[in-house]
Parts: sequence; C-alpha cells; structure tokens
Amino acid sequence: MLANALGVLGGMGPLAAADFLAKLAAATEASCDQEHIPLILYGDCTTPDRTASILGHGPSPLPQLLAGIEFLNAARCAVIAIPCNSAHCWYDDMARASRAPVLHIVEASAQKVRRNNAATRRVGVLSTEGTHRMGIYRVSLERMGFAVIAPTAEDFRDLVSPGIADIKGNRIAAAQDKFDVAADRLLARGAEQIILGCTEIPLAMQPRCATNPHSVVDSTLALAEAVLAHFGASKAPARAAAES
Repeated sequence: MLANALGVLGGMGPLAAADFLAKLAAATEASCDQEHIPLILYGDCTTPDRTASILGHGPSPLPQLLAGIEFLNAARCAVIAIPCNSAHCWYDDMARASRAPVLHIVEASAQKVRRNNAATRRVGVLSTEGTHRMGIYRVSLERMGFAVIAPTAEDFRDLVSPGIADIKGNRIAAAQDKFDVAADRLLARGAEQIILGCTEIPLAMQPRCATNPHSVVDSTLALAEAVLAHFGASKAPARAAAES
C-alpha cells in the first residue's frame, strides 16, 4: 500500500497515459526518485471506445471506468487523475463513486487558458467528436466567459477523427499534419488560444506546443499541473512540521 499516492485511471489510450506520466515526472521539482509523487496506474486499454459510445455506436465504458475507480479506491489513493478527456463525459458518475477526489481535466485546461492570457475571449477546442457532442468544454468555457470555436463537421470527419485514429495506430507524423490543419482553421475563425482537448492530440503536436506555449493548451500537461498543485498544497503542512 502506497501512502498518499496518486491514482491514475489510464489506458485510454495507452500512449496518452504514458505521455501523462512522462509530463508529470518532467514537471515535478525533484532531485531524486524519492521526491516524486508515488502513484498507482490502472491501465485498462480494453475500456470501450468513449466516442463510439457517445455517438451510439458502441457499449458504455462506464462499468469499466467504475471498476478502475473501485481499484484505485481500494488502494487508498489520495486523489485520482484520468488522462482521457472523453472519459470525463462520465465524470459525475465516477466522482460520486469515488472516496478520493477526482481531478477534472476540462477544468484544469480551462483554467490554464485564463492563466496564459486573461484577455483571451475566443477559445478553439480540438477534441474527439464525442467530447464535442457532450459539450463538456463548451459548458466550462462559456461559464468562464469564453466564446468557444469547435471544428466543423467536415473537419471532424476529414482531419480530427482520422488524426486520432493515426495516433492509435502509431502514425504520429500523419496525425500531426491533420491536427495542424485543423488548428490553423480554428485560428482563422478567430480562436486566440487552442485547447488540445483530447490527450492523444498533444502526442502529435509537441512542436506546436513548444513554440506556442501561451496560445496552445496541452490538456495532458494541464492535468499534470493540477496534480502537482494538489500535492503541493497537501504536502506543505507535512514539510513545515518536519522542518520545525
């Protein structure tokens, strides 16, 4: 049993979970292994496709999502992170079933837009079609006063969905070409910042993220930063007590 561990509900997809763990480790201020956050990864890559379920083309992933939450709760994880945006369409069910708090990747990404530039008014969102249909980014961003610009139906069909399929097939370069075109079209329609609202999209857009850190929001990195903020707050009293 790991004390005060992070629980990661991953496998959706496997590369996205690995990318989250790499970004979390890279963003952690640590000088040795022991200063990193202990974590338990539950990676069920057999979880039914979230977008297919939302669009009515497949079974619900909820039973397997809840099984993952139950596993991480049984391991007594202190907090749970889910590096999959579309899984957050079932966030309320997972949060209700969890004894540990469940961080919200959409809220973390929306808050990062504000930190990047408080003057931003129009935000583009590249996501799966399922996440778009469920409106979880639109609701959060509009509540914060942003106008939301999403890909057109044609852009989902011709660029975004095929790009995500490329990632799942390890065709990273092909995915990058498609996502770059989709992002450029959002900018042409007035987006001032773009959220990569699917944790597989940043895998193909690292060059764009690196050269545009204040106008492209990597939702995977935003979730990692939310984890660090959570543990930074929770560890502070322990450090203070140890130093006194």
